[in-house]
Amino acid sequence: MSVFLTIKETATRSGLSQFYIRNRCKDGTIPHRMMGIKYMVDYEAFIEREHRLAAQSVAHQ
Repeated sequence: MSVFLTIKETATRSGLSQFYIRNRCKDGTIPHRMMGIKYMVDYEAFIEREHRLAAQSVAHQ
C-alpha cells in the first residue's frame, strides 16, 4: 500500500524543496493524486524515481 504525503511532508522527509516537488507534480513527473485542491505525493514511488534519476546522473559522468 502506498503512503501519500503532502508536498510539505514530502519536502521535509526528502530534503528537496517544496517548489521543486510542486512543479514536478504539476508537470506530471512525480506520482501523485489530487485530493481536493491538495497534491498528495506517492512517497515510495517518488523516492524510487529520485534514486533512479540520481543513479542515471552518476552513470553519465
